[in-house]
Amino acid sequence: MKRLSGTREKIFDVAIDMFSRHGYNGVSVRKIAYGAGIKESSIYNHFRNKEDILNHIFDCFQEGMQAQKPDQKELEYEIEFMAPREIFRLLFIKYVKNRTSRIDKMALIILMEQYINQKARNFVKEFMLKEPADYYEAILRTMAAKGKIRDDTDLRIAAEELNYGFMGIILDLLVAVQEGGDHTVVIQKLSDHVDFVFERLEKQG
Repeated sequence: MKRLSGTREKIFDVAIDMFSRHGYNGVSVRKIAYGAGIKESSIYNHFRNKEDILNHIFDCFQEGMQAQKPDQKELEYEIEFMAPREIFRLLFIKYVKNRTSRIDKMALIILMEQYINQKARNFVKEFMLKEPADYYEAILRTMAAKGKIRDDTDLRIAAEELNYGFMGIILDLLVAVQEGGDHTVVIQKLSDHVDFVFERLEKQG
């Protein structure tokens, strides 16, 4: 993920923290400036307005999610030599273990804002629901073409089921983190979820 520098990064981190605790509409530019220890007018040297900060949250979160994906050669190797369910188990657990406090807060902001902000709603639909399902479906179709999983089932539904379950469990994680919990239980839930889906996808015997 791109690193911001100096005052701009400080403003961004303060805004993320405040938005995650009070909601986007519950935080003013003045409050962000106070939290960052700068004059309100100085905010506009780094961001056009508060909405610009929110747009940057969308961009940074999307970039962070893309960075979690294995590169194409690594993915091809995994499909060739690993059990199908283990590839998805690794993909999901990697996200949990590699995530940061900033990523957690950005995810929480986006999920909260989708109910009142059209841009956030569009972001959730496109980049948290559709795009991951497209990615998982492509992996499943490659697995099916190589004879690794059954090809007589609806792989789009399987991909969506994998993603919807993942999103629900990640929401559990965000709540647990807010309450001071850890991710141990979440990792087990993700593992069980992958097993549940692949019981129907992997060839028997």
